[in-house]
Amino acid sequence: MAVLQKESIQRLAVLRALSMWQRGAYGPVRLQKTLFFADKDADPKWRLFSFKRWRLGQYSDEISDALNGLREMGRITCWYDGPAERLKAEISRKAQRQIASFFQSYFPEWRASLRSAFDTWAYLNNDTIIERAHDDPAYKTSDHGEVIFSSFESQVLEFEGMADETAENLSDLVDIRFQRGLQKRLASAVRRPAKGEDWRTIYFR
Repeated sequence: MAVLQKESIQRLAVLRALSMWQRGAYGPVRLQKTLFFADKDADPKWRLFSFKRWRLGQYSDEISDALNGLREMGRITCWYDGPAERLKAEISRKAQRQIASFFQSYFPEWRASLRSAFDTWAYLNNDTIIERAHDDPAYKTSDHGEVIFSSFESQVLEFEGMADETAENLSDLVDIRFQRGLQKRLASAVRRPAKGEDWRTIYFR
Protein backbone atom coordinates (compact mmCIF):
# COMPACT_ATOMS: atom_id res chain seq x y z
CA MET A 1 0.00 0.00 0.00
CA ALA A 2 1.45 3.36 -1.06
CA VAL A 3 2.11 6.07 1.54
CA LEU A 4 2.59 9.83 1.53
CA GLN A 5 3.83 12.18 4.24
CA LYS A 6 1.40 14.75 5.62
CA GLU A 7 3.80 17.54 4.65
CA SER A 8 3.82 16.30 1.04
CA ILE A 9 0.01 16.20 0.91
CA GLN A 10 -0.17 19.78 2.19
CA ARG A 11 2.30 21.00 -0.44
CA LEU A 12 0.37 19.17 -3.14
CA ALA A 13 -2.84 20.82 -1.91
CA VAL A 14 -1.25 24.27 -2.14
CA LEU A 15 -0.04 23.52 -5.67
CA ARG A 16 -3.51 22.24 -6.60
CA ALA A 17 -5.10 25.45 -5.38
CA LEU A 18 -2.54 27.76 -6.98
CA SER A 19 -2.80 26.00 -10.34
CA MET A 20 -6.48 27.00 -10.50
CA TRP A 21 -5.48 30.65 -11.01
CA GLN A 22 -4.31 31.02 -14.60
CA ARG A 23 -2.10 34.02 -13.83
CA GLY A 24 -1.43 33.19 -10.20
CA ALA A 25 -3.16 34.07 -6.94
CA TYR A 26 -3.06 37.79 -6.22
CA GLY A 27 -1.73 37.76 -2.68
CA PRO A 28 -1.36 35.06 0.00
CA VAL A 29 -4.48 36.31 1.85
CA ARG A 30 -6.59 35.17 -1.09
CA LEU A 31 -4.96 31.75 -1.07
CA GLN A 32 -5.30 31.40 2.72
CA LYS A 33 -9.02 32.18 2.66
CA THR A 34 -9.73 29.89 -0.29
CA LEU A 35 -8.03 26.99 1.47
CA PHE A 36 -9.69 27.84 4.80
CA PHE A 37 -13.19 27.56 3.37
CA ALA A 38 -12.23 24.46 1.39
CA ASP A 39 -11.20 22.81 4.66
CA LYS A 40 -14.12 24.21 6.67
CA ASP A 41 -16.70 22.72 4.34
CA ALA A 42 -14.95 19.35 3.98
CA ASP A 43 -15.00 16.34 6.32
CA PRO A 44 -13.50 17.53 9.66
CA LYS A 45 -11.54 14.25 9.93
CA TRP A 46 -9.59 15.08 6.79
CA ARG A 47 -8.95 18.79 7.04
CA LEU A 48 -5.58 19.41 5.44
CA PHE A 49 -4.49 22.54 7.33
CA SER A 50 -4.72 24.02 10.81
CA PHE A 51 -6.09 27.56 11.01
CA LYS A 52 -6.10 30.16 13.76
CA ARG A 53 -7.69 33.57 14.14
CA TRP A 54 -5.39 36.36 12.98
CA ARG A 55 -5.66 40.04 12.22
CA LEU A 56 -6.43 39.54 8.52
CA GLY A 57 -8.77 36.65 9.19
CA GLN A 58 -8.18 32.91 9.26
CA TYR A 59 -4.49 32.07 8.91
CA SER A 60 -2.49 28.82 8.64
CA ASP A 61 1.20 28.45 9.52
CA GLU A 62 1.15 25.16 7.61
CA ILE A 63 0.21 26.92 4.38
CA SER A 64 3.02 29.44 4.91
CA ASP A 65 5.45 26.58 5.54
CA ALA A 66 4.27 24.84 2.37
CA LEU A 67 4.70 28.05 0.35
CA ASN A 68 8.24 28.57 1.67
CA GLY A 69 9.20 25.00 0.80
CA LEU A 70 7.67 25.17 -2.66
CA ARG A 71 9.39 28.48 -3.39
CA GLU A 72 12.75 27.03 -2.33
CA MET A 73 12.21 24.15 -4.76
CA GLY A 74 11.19 26.48 -7.58
CA ARG A 75 7.69 25.01 -7.67
CA ILE A 76 6.15 28.45 -7.26
CA THR A 77 7.22 31.91 -8.36
CA CYS A 78 6.39 35.15 -6.57
CA TRP A 79 6.47 38.64 -8.01
CA TYR A 80 4.80 42.02 -7.60
CA ASP A 81 2.63 43.57 -10.29
CA GLY A 82 0.67 45.70 -7.85
CA PRO A 83 0.36 46.26 -4.10
CA ALA A 84 0.23 42.50 -3.34
CA GLU A 85 2.50 39.59 -4.19
CA ARG A 86 1.31 37.28 -6.98
CA LEU A 87 1.88 33.54 -6.43
CA LYS A 88 1.97 31.13 -9.36
CA ALA A 89 2.46 27.36 -9.52
CA GLU A 90 5.36 26.37 -11.79
CA ILE A 91 4.57 22.77 -12.66
CA SER A 92 3.92 20.98 -15.93
CA ARG A 93 0.43 20.19 -17.22
CA LYS A 94 1.20 16.52 -16.62
CA ALA A 95 2.03 17.22 -12.96
CA GLN A 96 -1.14 19.31 -12.61
CA ARG A 97 -3.20 16.39 -13.91
CA GLN A 98 -1.47 13.96 -11.54
CA ILE A 99 -2.16 16.19 -8.54
CA ALA A 100 -5.78 16.79 -9.56
CA SER A 101 -6.29 13.05 -10.05
CA PHE A 102 -4.82 12.35 -6.60
CA PHE A 103 -7.28 14.65 -4.82
CA GLN A 104 -10.19 13.46 -6.96
CA SER A 105 -9.45 9.84 -6.01
CA TYR A 106 -8.56 10.19 -2.33
CA PHE A 107 -9.96 13.54 -1.13
CA PRO A 108 -13.11 13.95 -3.29
CA GLU A 109 -15.04 15.96 -0.70
CA TRP A 110 -12.13 18.35 -0.16
CA ARG A 111 -11.72 18.68 -3.94
CA ALA A 112 -15.39 19.67 -4.29
CA SER A 113 -15.07 22.11 -1.37
CA LEU A 114 -11.99 23.65 -2.97
CA ARG A 115 -13.86 24.24 -6.23
CA SER A 116 -16.75 25.86 -4.35
CA ALA A 117 -14.39 28.03 -2.27
CA PHE A 118 -12.45 29.04 -5.37
CA ASP A 119 -15.62 30.07 -7.20
CA THR A 120 -16.62 32.20 -4.20
CA TRP A 121 -13.31 33.75 -3.08
CA ALA A 122 -10.74 33.56 -5.88
CA TYR A 123 -11.37 36.91 -7.56
CA LEU A 124 -12.87 39.10 -4.85
CA ASN A 125 -10.90 42.22 -3.97
CA ASN A 126 -8.83 42.00 -0.79
CA ASP A 127 -11.02 44.38 1.24
CA THR A 128 -14.09 42.24 0.52
CA ILE A 129 -12.22 39.04 1.30
CA ILE A 130 -11.08 40.33 4.69
CA GLU A 131 -14.48 41.79 5.54
CA ARG A 132 -16.32 38.55 4.72
CA ALA A 133 -13.69 36.43 6.49
CA HIS A 134 -14.20 38.49 9.65
CA ASP A 135 -17.95 37.91 9.39
CA ASP A 136 -17.58 34.13 9.45
CA PRO A 137 -18.99 32.65 12.71
CA ALA A 138 -15.81 30.60 13.27
CA TYR A 139 -13.84 33.85 13.33
CA LYS A 140 -16.27 35.75 15.55
CA THR A 141 -16.37 33.05 18.24
CA SER A 142 -12.59 32.69 18.60
CA ASP A 143 -9.93 34.85 20.23
CA HIS A 144 -6.84 36.28 18.57
CA GLY A 145 -4.32 33.49 17.98
CA GLU A 146 -6.80 30.77 18.96
CA VAL A 147 -6.90 27.66 16.78
CA ILE A 148 -10.17 27.52 14.84
CA PHE A 149 -9.65 23.93 13.69
CA SER A 150 -6.71 21.57 13.19
CA SER A 151 -5.47 19.42 10.33
CA PHE A 152 -5.61 15.62 10.52
CA GLU A 153 -3.23 14.17 13.12
CA SER A 154 -1.41 11.37 11.29
CA GLN A 155 1.99 12.28 9.83
CA VAL A 156 1.78 9.48 7.24
CA LEU A 157 -1.26 8.32 5.26
CA GLU A 158 -1.73 5.05 3.38
CA PHE A 159 -3.58 5.05 0.05
CA GLU A 160 -5.20 1.83 -1.02
CA GLY A 161 -5.00 1.14 -4.73
CA MET A 162 -2.30 3.72 -5.40
CA ALA A 163 0.75 2.43 -7.26
CA ASP A 164 4.07 2.88 -5.47
CA GLU A 165 5.40 4.66 -8.56
CA THR A 166 2.55 7.20 -8.42
CA ALA A 167 3.21 7.90 -4.74
CA GLU A 168 6.94 8.27 -5.45
CA ASN A 169 6.30 10.70 -8.30
CA LEU A 170 3.99 12.84 -6.17
CA SER A 171 6.40 12.81 -3.25
CA ASP A 172 9.43 13.67 -5.41
CA LEU A 173 7.51 16.60 -6.90
CA VAL A 174 7.40 18.35 -3.52
CA ASP A 175 10.41 16.84 -1.71
CA ILE A 176 12.94 19.55 -0.84
CA ARG A 177 15.90 17.19 -0.39
CA PHE A 178 15.19 15.42 -3.66
CA GLN A 179 14.88 18.71 -5.55
CA ARG A 180 18.06 20.05 -3.93
CA GLY A 181 19.89 16.95 -5.10
CA LEU A 182 18.68 17.47 -8.66
CA GLN A 183 19.71 21.12 -8.57
CA LYS A 184 23.21 20.24 -7.29
CA ARG A 185 23.69 17.64 -10.00
CA LEU A 186 22.50 20.07 -12.65
CA ALA A 187 24.83 22.80 -11.35
CA SER A 188 27.72 20.32 -11.28
CA ALA A 189 27.03 19.29 -14.86
CA VAL A 190 26.96 22.93 -15.98
CA ARG A 191 30.31 23.65 -14.30
CA ARG A 192 32.02 20.58 -15.74
CA PRO A 193 34.15 21.54 -18.75
CA ALA A 194 33.03 20.07 -22.03
CA LYS A 195 35.12 17.09 -23.08
CA GLY A 196 36.54 17.40 -26.57
CA GLU A 197 35.78 14.45 -28.82
CA ASP A 198 36.87 13.66 -32.34
CA TRP A 199 33.53 12.98 -34.01
CA ARG A 200 35.31 11.82 -37.17
CA THR A 201 36.93 9.00 -35.23
CA ILE A 202 33.59 8.06 -33.61
CA TYR A 203 31.46 7.94 -36.75
CA PHE A 204 33.87 7.23 -39.61
CA ARG A 205 36.45 4.93 -38.11
